[in-house]
Amino acid sequence: MYCSSCGHNLTGNENFCPSCGQKPNTNLSLSKTQNDLKTYEFKSNILLGGSILSPDRIVVTDSQVIYKKRNKYLIGTDESSIPFSRISSVEIDRKLIDSDIIIYSTGNQTIIAGDFSIADAKKIKKIIEERI
Repeated sequence: MYCSSCGHNLTGNENFCPSCGQKPNTNLSLSKTQNDLKTYEFKSNILLGGSILSPDRIVVTDSQVIYKKRNKYLIGTDESSIPFSRISSVEIDRKLIDSDIIIYSTGNQTIIAGDFSIADAKKIKKIIEERI
């Protein structure tokens, strides 16, 4: 497990990151691949209205944003991706206790992912805007 703020390697038993002091986020996972690239994955929150069987997931890699959701038959997943070179803007549609994330591309493709916590939505927006 890695810290969502600074990327410090955590054992999973800490309540706060020893490097930056932030509380680790359990909905955010940071994984390292063969080339030491960072991949962030966020899931919609079940307590905020997200589906138990088919939660919305946003995966941010070094080259693109991928939206994943289990299809209505619960057999496979439907995926949509937008490379960073085509992303024009990211918006947060904030509700009372949760938020939706809307990612616009230069073409006609739009990703709308719902039922994320407001903190996760802000992190997703920050990560994407740093890479645009």
